[in-house]
Amino acid sequence: MKNRILLFVVILGAVMILTSCNKENEVAKPVITIHELGDGDSHGNDHTAKIGGELHMDIDVVAEGKIDVIQVIIHPEGEHHEKDGHDEWEVDSIYTKFSGLKNTTFHEHIEVAATAEPGDYHFDFIVTDMEGNQSSAEAELEIIEE
Repeated sequence: MKNRILLFVVILGAVMILTSCNKENEVAKPVITIHELGDGDSHGNDHTAKIGGELHMDIDVVAEGKIDVIQVIIHPEGEHHEKDGHDEWEVDSIYTKFSGLKNTTFHEHIEVAATAEPGDYHFDFIVTDMEGNQSSAEAELEIIEE
């Protein structure tokens, strides 16, 4: 009987140690903080950009599992139509230059096409770390005429 109790205690202890180790080894998802999203000339945070201008992005990323890729997606919201025979303006950009970093300030500018239609757009900022964890931050964006 004492052997069974001792065996039960040993097994219970081993299970507790193994499950606690698994939780300790889990890597937290990346943390994204958008500080500025706006016109490239003013480096503002008004969530607007001018047609033919630039969109300024200043975003902090903290990735315990080290950054693998950062993706920026911008797509129109609501009704937009092609302009002057051009397709709707959309962005889907992958950034690998931050790969391997735990922390970074993503300070980039994206050109807004001269053919972009004014209106509401959706901004997605997605970070995938080297552990496969993924986080995203979203914002509304307005493209305006100059």
